[in-house]
Amino acid sequence: MKIKTLLLMGLIVGAIFALAVPQSFAQSNPLYVPLSGGVKAVLYKPDSNPSSQVGVIIIHRTADFLNHAGCTQLSQRGLTVLCMNSRFDNNEALVNWELIALDVKQGVNYLKNTLHLSKVILFGHSGGGPTTTYYQAVAEKGPSYCQGEGKLSQCASSGANSVAGLTPADGIVLADAHPGNTVNALRAINPSVRQRQDKEVVGVDAENDPINSLKKLDPFDPNNGYNPNGNSNYSKQFQTAYTRAQSDRMNDWIEQALHIRAQAAAGNWRFPDDDSIIVARGGGSQAGGGSGANLFVPDVDILCCTVKPQKLLLNDGSIVTQIIHSVRLPDPTIATGNQTFDQGTKNLTVTSYLSAGAIRSTDSLDYKQIDWCSSNNSTPCALQNISVPLLITNMGAHYFFTDGEQFYENYAASKDKDFVTFAGLLHPITPCTNCPGGPYDNQVKNYWDYVFNWIKTRFGT
Repeated sequence: MKIKTLLLMGLIVGAIFALAVPQSFAQSNPLYVPLSGGVKAVLYKPDSNPSSQVGVIIIHRTADFLNHAGCTQLSQRGLTVLCMNSRFDNNEALVNWELIALDVKQGVNYLKNTLHLSKVILFGHSGGGPTTTYYQAVAEKGPSYCQGEGKLSQCASSGANSVAGLTPADGIVLADAHPGNTVNALRAINPSVRQRQDKEVVGVDAENDPINSLKKLDPFDPNNGYNPNGNSNYSKQFQTAYTRAQSDRMNDWIEQALHIRAQAAAGNWRFPDDDSIIVARGGGSQAGGGSGANLFVPDVDILCCTVKPQKLLLNDGSIVTQIIHSVRLPDPTIATGNQTFDQGTKNLTVTSYLSAGAIRSTDSLDYKQIDWCSSNNSTPCALQNISVPLLITNMGAHYFFTDGEQFYENYAASKDKDFVTFAGLLHPITPCTNCPGGPYDNQVKNYWDYVFNWIKTRFGT
């Protein structure tokens, strides 16, 4: 009798597990796809829709996206998903930005030419935003988009690295996309480092003194508004002086990097090809930026809100249109990490710095004072050159939704465009459990449902 009871319980548990399989394991057999040039990809084909004709590419600049949440979330809803890593995965110093279009090209060609899908959508989460929009802008406009005297780094239109002849995608979804790794670096650089201390010395018998911050620009000095135990409160006067000084310091580093590149090309530098760039207190070199000196991280009243009423999707699935206020929490702990080599220092090369780590500007937080097209790693520049349908989604417990509004209102040329913020979601598309206004426990499902329905309505499955 006991054996029969155990068998019956096993059957019941098995049945319950089987019912759960379509949601949790809708993609039963992810397939590794061998691509060339160090590019990696995993194909997620939907079990529920074996004749899927719509493919989604999910890719970042350097982060590992082979198991991104969207891989399963979108495939279980009936879409084919190709999750990719670029040739630069987990290595910011290796980045030669203009080449990343060739990595995305492999994914688009695989879905279009090998799987013969009718539609391909690019999904750009975080740093995937600049990646996917750069590709699409070049695909629509040609190499002239990424060339010109004002560019810090240029693409090639001939030879092995040519970006000519790219196949355009059919649509783009931006998920908490930032305006560029370049602008993230600009917003993160600490301008309180004195100019003479930006000249590190390396090699045998080298000596580098501890950094002595310039007090009037120190973002972690309580006299300037910093609060180590809660939300900071920087005055407008300090904010203006600080953000302008951030631009000044980055511009100095740009000139140094350009000098090294020119000297190397002329045979007058220690190396003929490249060299290191080490920016102390410039934010970490990993995807996500480490511990930058962004004023809006300890002070959430900066980049707090949309300028206009915009769509906000609530936990119950309803949508309201209002001025959106971020529910993110302040993080004063960046003060410690910003002082370190591991978390607070840009350790790059001249190539990676000029191509994906720097942009010209005169004020780091004023969109009108940033030369958006001086870098090809620039979402605002790319969006002005893209015509396909565009969905801009942002997370209400982060700060990139203010950039999303800028993209939507002032830069996106697409006639078919949508912008929606999801209340209470953090940057990784996960719910904030201690943010005000919660709970936000339905928002992950709400998010992926919205993205899927947007794609299905325009392109099918």
